[in-house]
Amino acid sequence: MAIDKKSYRKTALQNIKIHKDGIKFWFDFTLNGKRYSKLWTATKAQSPNDRLKAAGRQLDIIKDEIVHANSIEADIQATIDDYYTITKTINKWSPRTTATYDGVYKKYIYPVLGDMKIKDIQPKHLTKLNISTSHLAKGSAKKLYDILIPIFLQAIEDEIIVRTPVKRVHVPKRDQLSEKKVIAGAEAKYRTIYKAINQLFNSEDTIVYGHGKTYQCSYNPHHLALFLFGFHGRRIGEVTTLKWNDINFDTNQYRIRKGVSKIDTDMIFTLPQDVREALLKFKPDTLTDEDVFIVKHPKKFYFHIRKISRIDEFTFHWMRNLAVSALSSAGVASQDLSGMLGHTDLSTLRKYLSLQREQATSNTNDISVKLLAEGAK
Repeated sequence: MAIDKKSYRKTALQNIKIHKDGIKFWFDFTLNGKRYSKLWTATKAQSPNDRLKAAGRQLDIIKDEIVHANSIEADIQATIDDYYTITKTINKWSPRTTATYDGVYKKYIYPVLGDMKIKDIQPKHLTKLNISTSHLAKGSAKKLYDILIPIFLQAIEDEIIVRTPVKRVHVPKRDQLSEKKVIAGAEAKYRTIYKAINQLFNSEDTIVYGHGKTYQCSYNPHHLALFLFGFHGRRIGEVTTLKWNDINFDTNQYRIRKGVSKIDTDMIFTLPQDVREALLKFKPDTLTDEDVFIVKHPKKFYFHIRKISRIDEFTFHWMRNLAVSALSSAGVASQDLSGMLGHTDLSTLRKYLSLQREQATSNTNDISVKLLAEGAK
């Protein structure tokens, strides 16, 4: 509707003009670089002064509504990429988790969904994502939804969408224990690897390789403890970030901290006797927040262990698969194996899980000792 500007005059309030009838008001203002023109009619029963005050309040309301509408419009245009940045900030992931998720997001999620508006995402788009990543292992594929689900939940909180497009069928279900590769002849290899680690770091043997090359073994409790932790199921990142005050020599327990573990809680494990003995040989007098292990990348020792053991597939992480295969064949219950590896069930109380790991690693340590002893007969 056209405004008869000549019929309005200025008032004492900025951006507000009043009609010659004394009832109608014209709001003429600029907000965020855009000009707005609105008409509003006051109540006749009010005094001229009260009408002007009411007009001032009404202008504030109109401005708030415009700001809110513009904000909603901006949010509605938000993409998956926009909200990935938001959820990273809100969830405060650890640097390690952030680096992992950034890699997964950039490689797999962004090319398929990154530029799409959240409001436009439908279940079929997630099906497309699953098809494009069907070559991934279940653990890697699940990370896609560890990233996406918080994005959609935040969008629901922000009232951009009403429900998540993620359906139950989209999220891979992991049976982490069964995903471990079964190693043939695991019990024999278990004993062989243990012997090789001890020979390399707990003897003065001279190893002779092909073509007359030799390597002198030496007593090195630091390296021995590091590899024995791996032998008993720990990940390399869990071991190399271990602090001295994470170890309780009185209770024979050690802690993998919340920021290092793959779950959002500290994990407590029973300290194996052979690891304890090695640690005591270089333990400081005061257990501080200093790293236990100086070496962070022990790959250079893989060659020697492979040569001694004649097991070419040896790696630090491979020892987790070896431990599962060997201890399982020796009769260790699956729940104890899961506890040893640090797996978790989100439907179980954290306190119970902590106690379970302590008992589980105590059980697996006992069977490990028996299994190694049988090979020495």
